[in-house]
Amino acid sequence: MKITREDFKRLSYVIIDTLEGLPNIKDKYKLAGLTKERFAWDILWESKFDVSPLYDYLNDSHIQTALFKIVGEY
Repeated sequence: MKITREDFKRLSYVIIDTLEGLPNIKDKYKLAGLTKERFAWDILWESKFDVSPLYDYLNDSHIQTALFKIVGEY
């Protein structure tokens, strides 16, 4: 992954905190037939994490890879 270790930790903390506040959200997305891409980006949006500094050195694909790693481990 291209994301720095520090940025990944900050992003992970916020995403996991958001997921813990939304019990059974993964199941709801699966039942609705929504993709893991949609799930990951929706959780990022819900977290209100400011991704703008990440775009100084990353693109959407890099951010999505980080999000998949975080939500996949949750």
